Amino acid sequence: MATRGVSITNELRDALLGGEYPGGSRLNEVDLSLQLDVSRTPVRAALSTLAAEGLLVYRPNSGYVVRAFGANDVNNVYTVRAALEGLCVRLVAERGLSDAERGLLHKVLTETDDLLKRADCDESVKHLWISLNERFHETMLDATQNSHLAAMLRKSRSVPYLKQMKFQSINWDVITRAHDEHQQIFGAITARQVARAESLAIEHIYRSSQQVLDLWRKMEARKPVSIVSSKAA
Repeated sequence: MATRGVSITNELRDALLGGEYPGGSRLNEVDLSLQLDVSRTPVRAALSTLAAEGLLVYRPNSGYVVRAFGANDVNNVYTVRAALEGLCVRLVAERGLSDAERGLLHKVLTETDDLLKRADCDESVKHLWISLNERFHETMLDATQNSHLAAMLRKSRSVPYLKQMKFQSINWDVITRAHDEHQQIFGAITARQVARAESLAIEHIYRSSQQVLDLWRKMEARKPVSIVSSKAA
């Protein structure tokens, strides 16, 4: 069972991700403790945790401010991620896959084939696809045997709101196209086509970014909540 502190952290995280607190607004520890009917201790711990996750920014003498993200920020993240994913795949193609790594990637591709046979792209399908997609990229990342690259790539994937945006953008077309791209990348790696594998990986991330950016811009235009850029970030 989650402790009260964890519960408060989760509650505030959900509120932030849901856009209940506009970007640039200050979160007052006392006000939050009264609002949530708890002491200031779990609230203080929650704010510290959420700042470490990147949802809040701590300012001396001002406290915690809701971090703001905009389409330009997201585009910048994907630009970096595309280059890192390209490098990741390049290293794997140069090194070659072990039998175990090849087996793991083949299993992901086979399970995705099975997923695409389902009738409806409901929430369970979306969650399964997210898991399969993460397994594909994590297996590829582990195969580089480069801990520094792994740390940088995982950091680029953990930007707040991106997972929520990506989940909303999932449909059969998204899954089908991404699966086809995964197959092409896997094929290029197993054929040791280094330059082609790198190029395919970069294009794969670029295509993914365009869908998320389109949804993000629509959200910004509809409601200027905490994802909108501001100097507070």
